[in-house]
Amino acid sequence: MRMRSAFMLGIVLLFGTAALAQDYAKVEVPLGYSFMRFNPENSNIVSGLSLNGGGGGVTVYVNHMFGITAEFNGYGSLSRTFAFPATANSPCPAGCTVTADGNLFTYNVGPVLKYRSEHFEPFVETLFGGAHSNTYQNLLKACQANCTTTQNPSNNAFDFVIGGGIDIPVTKSFSIRPAQFDFVLTRFGNSFTKGNNNQSNFRYNAGIVFRF
Repeated sequence: MRMRSAFMLGIVLLFGTAALAQDYAKVEVPLGYSFMRFNPENSNIVSGLSLNGGGGGVTVYVNHMFGITAEFNGYGSLSRTFAFPATANSPCPAGCTVTADGNLFTYNVGPVLKYRSEHFEPFVETLFGGAHSNTYQNLLKACQANCTTTQNPSNNAFDFVIGGGIDIPVTKSFSIRPAQFDFVLTRFGNSFTKGNNNQSNFRYNAGIVFRF
């Protein structure tokens, strides 16, 4: 009797696990708000920008845990004052204070791993792609009379994203993403960066996810 009960329990668990593995969203489409703390130059000569924006993407799952995601985000900023010190390492060796704004666009693709349960779904991701910003070009225009930097600063760069977040399922077709935190590495290289071609940036995303 005990062996029969254990056998029946094993069958139930086996088919229950199989059902759980099959009952998952094959495609997810996140949309929402995005905040980026963008550091144009790592030695802090060019101070960081807080950028607000948003975007979306699509994730296609190969199985209930592993998928490939593609995402696109855009950010804009208000005008900001930059004070360049009078040092040899400064883009403006004579020293100057200028006002400029800057935007940022990122586009990435890469693998994502998600743990699925009834009430929450944490995930991690590693993405690769590119970034575009007019920050350096606007800085050049703002301080052109004093700057010794290149006349054609780099506005395009490689970027790398690593991080993760959590989704809260509401229905089978819809979930809420309250928090996603990512480290974003960009590699803008020009005279403004003074050889510090790696920019370490922070990103926070939140929004909704449509599930299919």
